[in-house]
Amino acid sequence: MDAPLTASSPPPAVAIPAEPEQPAESADLRTTSQIAVQAAKQAVLAADAAMHPTARSTTASSRLASIMIAAHQAAVEAERFARLAAEEEQAGNWATSRNFTARAIENAVKAQQTAGVPCTAQELTVLTERRRTQEELLEAERAEKERAAVYEAELRAETGMDAENRLRLEMAKYTARDEVPKLGWSRGMVRAMEIAQAGRLYRRDGFAWDSGRPGRFTDGWRVARDRVLMLARAGFLAVGRKDNRAITTTPMGDIALYLVRLHPDGVHADDRTAHAARLAANRKRGRRSDDIKAAARFLPPLERYVLRSFKQPVTLAEQTARAAAEAEQSWESEGGALAPEPCKPRSPGRLWPLQLSLDLGSFGEHSSTDRSPTAHAPSRRTACR
Repeated sequence: MDAPLTASSPPPAVAIPAEPEQPAESADLRTTSQIAVQAAKQAVLAADAAMHPTARSTTASSRLASIMIAAHQAAVEAERFARLAAEEEQAGNWATSRNFTARAIENAVKAQQTAGVPCTAQELTVLTERRRTQEELLEAERAEKERAAVYEAELRAETGMDAENRLRLEMAKYTARDEVPKLGWSRGMVRAMEIAQAGRLYRRDGFAWDSGRPGRFTDGWRVARDRVLMLARAGFLAVGRKDNRAITTTPMGDIALYLVRLHPDGVHADDRTAHAARLAANRKRGRRSDDIKAAARFLPPLERYVLRSFKQPVTLAEQTARAAAEAEQSWESEGGALAPEPCKPRSPGRLWPLQLSLDLGSFGEHSSTDRSPTAHAPSRRTACR
């Protein structure tokens, strides 16, 4: 029977079966996933070696148990990284596969050091550090660029946006999840904002109306007056003055409506639920009940930092249309097509001399040295012929 181990005695070293030696030339031919698998095998052997002293001990030892658990966890991690390295290598992501292989080796070394066995996994690091040739580096760079281009094309086809605007969209979604619940809007308020943004909302006889057609301010259906007033007082809607009867969205209203569309779950089902949410948001310690009720009757505007930092994503189609409009506007501002000048009346008794820029010196007696200094000056085209 083996003597029991004390808490201060190190775990006995267990002989690990030696791996068959590989030829020198095969080391460079190993793939990173094969190296990771080899590291995982050595980590498992180290975990088994740490388990043997605990199983043979006749007394309970927390130190041996902790050694066994730590070595086992390191072996599990080494096997996990070996699987990930194989998956990434199969997908063609060589750099990621090498990183996972390095993590597998790192955990194998940790398992061997914890178990107190010879640290043979460290030698596998040399196999992953083989320097690639210039041709291999160029080929890997070209393949990486091709994969990135294909991936970018797929994302553009799926989202209709480039990388910068996809990032803006993700930031806008994050902002919407944070800001939309603070607005305290109901679904009826969202409908009023959409009608105003479509150019169909107008005022008549002290009420708000939906004309049903953009730009037409006659007939239609009534829109809840209280909702429109609350949105206008908060700065989301602008009510026209005097002859201008249109009710339109403000820049802050456009941003708020865009965020609401990104996060509709932050909108309340009806006005009563929205009012209860605003009451709860304004209820603070030491605040009077009348002040809380008065504050709940108003909608809070968007935070200033949101207005300053928000950038709305733009699709590729919108970018193309905007670039075409800007090019046309720039062409017109720089002159564009010159309009023909009106014809000037000519006196019947006077003949206008024809100015030629042709050098007539080669025609002998027909040459003229008394040419007008404006003979070569460009003249604007007129409609007169």
